[in-house]
Amino acid sequence: MRKIIILMVFAILFTSFASAEIIITNQPEQLYNLEDVIDLPLKIVASTNIISSFKMQLICNGVETEVLTKDVILNAGEEELITAKIILTQERTQRATGTCKIKSILGENYVLTNDFTISNLINLELKERQVEFAPEESITIEGDAKKENTKPAEGFVDVKITGQDLTEPIEILNTVNLGYFFINFSLPPETKAGEYLVTLNVYEKNSEGEITNNGVTDFNILISQIPTSLEIVFDPIEISSGENPGVEPGTDLKVKAVLHDQTGEKIESISIITIKDKDNAILQQIEKPTDEFLEFPIPYNQLPEEWSVFAVSNKLTREMNFEIKEKEDVKIELINKTITISNTGNVFYNKSVLVKIGNNSVNIDVNLEIDESQKYSLSAPDGEYQVEIITDGGGKFTGMATLTGKAVDVKKVSKGVLTLAKHPFAWIFMIIILGFVAFTIFRKGYKRSFFGYISSKKKQKNKETPLKKNSLINAKNKSEISLSIKGDKQNVSAVCLKIKNLKEIESKKSNAEETLQKIVDFAEENKSFVYENQENLFFMFAPIKTRTFSNEKTAIKVSQKIKEILTEHNKLSKQKIEFGISLNYGTIIAKQDKDILKFMSLGTLVTLAKKIASISIKEILLSEKINDKLKSSVKSEKQKKQGTFFYTIKEIKDTEGNSKFIRNFLNRIEGKK
Repeated sequence: MRKIIILMVFAILFTSFASAEIIITNQPEQLYNLEDVIDLPLKIVASTNIISSFKMQLICNGVETEVLTKDVILNAGEEELITAKIILTQERTQRATGTCKIKSILGENYVLTNDFTISNLINLELKERQVEFAPEESITIEGDAKKENTKPAEGFVDVKITGQDLTEPIEILNTVNLGYFFINFSLPPETKAGEYLVTLNVYEKNSEGEITNNGVTDFNILISQIPTSLEIVFDPIEISSGENPGVEPGTDLKVKAVLHDQTGEKIESISIITIKDKDNAILQQIEKPTDEFLEFPIPYNQLPEEWSVFAVSNKLTREMNFEIKEKEDVKIELINKTITISNTGNVFYNKSVLVKIGNNSVNIDVNLEIDESQKYSLSAPDGEYQVEIITDGGGKFTGMATLTGKAVDVKKVSKGVLTLAKHPFAWIFMIIILGFVAFTIFRKGYKRSFFGYISSKKKQKNKETPLKKNSLINAKNKSEISLSIKGDKQNVSAVCLKIKNLKEIESKKSNAEETLQKIVDFAEENKSFVYENQENLFFMFAPIKTRTFSNEKTAIKVSQKIKEILTEHNKLSKQKIEFGISLNYGTIIAKQDKDILKFMSLGTLVTLAKKIASISIKEILLSEKINDKLKSSVKSEKQKKQGTFFYTIKEIKDTEGNSKFIRNFLNRIEGKK
């Protein structure tokens, strides 16, 4: 026992004075991710005999964690190689990341490694992707996931889609293999249009199911409005005896087309509204923004019929019928001692009318066709009476009349020859008037008929026809908007001329018509189709007519000539023409039908041109699309007015003149040779 104690004391004394050197043969790398393994080779060289415990500690953010313990027994001059493998678990790093080092301890000696960083970050790199989708359209997300140490991640990807119109987020889980992930999904058909946030979370887990490394990124996607239904809406009017809306004659029919998307929300677009009568004849056809009422006057004497409204927008169509209601109505006038009752309704009037003269009442049966009138003569003992007339429908008229006669009576005034026969002076007066009219016609009528004949012959020779009823101009190459046609899809350049004081021009006799016809003739000489829309004249330059796909320069040339003609007119004429000119470029579906181009406008070709022309004040303005086409030949400046972007022309480069100069120059050189 005594010997053992002596040996232990000796060993302790020997160890206390032991001397050894710890050499790190290979320093750690600069960056690691969690769950990585650090290979740290060391060499212990003993200068004296050593019996001791060797320890290694991981020091991160000031926290020490023991990661290795080993007994070392060496004689003086001996050395030992130690290869330490340290797994960077969350437990060892105390779930912390940042700058770390490893401390190797042998007795009182220790050595530290260089600093290195421990990270839990995964970097995500998404590949090029689409950002706008329709509901139910396939959405693909593809990318690479690399840990900060550049090694590929192995784990999972969690996709979460959120938006203010989603009651609950949409979540999708997939795997990440060798740093690559691929997700394909689609959103429900009822997904509301708008912006949605897509968040990607890529992460790795350890054997205990705890998340170690992860990376997050997000981006926005836009769900577009998809036209799914077209609705025809009437201004609140009564439902007639059937199921169709009814409109009263003498009022305006107010109707609009409303375009809805996948969730029933309204879409701003363009619609073509057509009103047809019972024989399917078109009464009105006009291009209107959706959700904007079209007002169409119904004549007061329009017969009760069933008409229809047909709407087209974004390849969707809708048709609805409505009824012209029956209306029994009369107009009553009292002049001196004569009552005039006129049928101002739209059906045959067959009612009793009560006439009160003072305290006496007389019932008269009134039978009137539409627009027919009947006069009744009143009589009563001499005096002034209050006359009250009450119709069967509740209408009431009151007036005063001075009457003569023996008794109260109401008599129908006879029409025609018998009335005139009682008044021979009326015959004489009529004969004189008719003779004067006949003499006037004889003197002037022949000349007028002759020129009318010449004019009609000239129009027939030129095969020109008015663009529409009461149009101021004639055209050879007419164009019309069609609801739905099968034809060629063509890109066209369009010049829009807006006549801002058209009603004033139509009401006054002037040479404005000749000026406008001169413009039409010039445009047609340059192979333009002509389309008239209210106050707007469109000159369409389409490949189907021009036989070329580049019509932008022709359009700018024609617009310059139009401005020149109108400016010259306004200098010389009392009747000024207020105008605006715009150029636009867009796509139509076109079909040549004899001398008429039938077309359907796609997008905002017509509406934008009209809007910019209305902004223009006697100048030429360009839309963005045609400005892009004319960049090589036109210098322009972008402006905004009334919420619309457009371009004003600053300079037109004479590229044709330059080309002509070069050709002439080369020809002169060839001539000298």
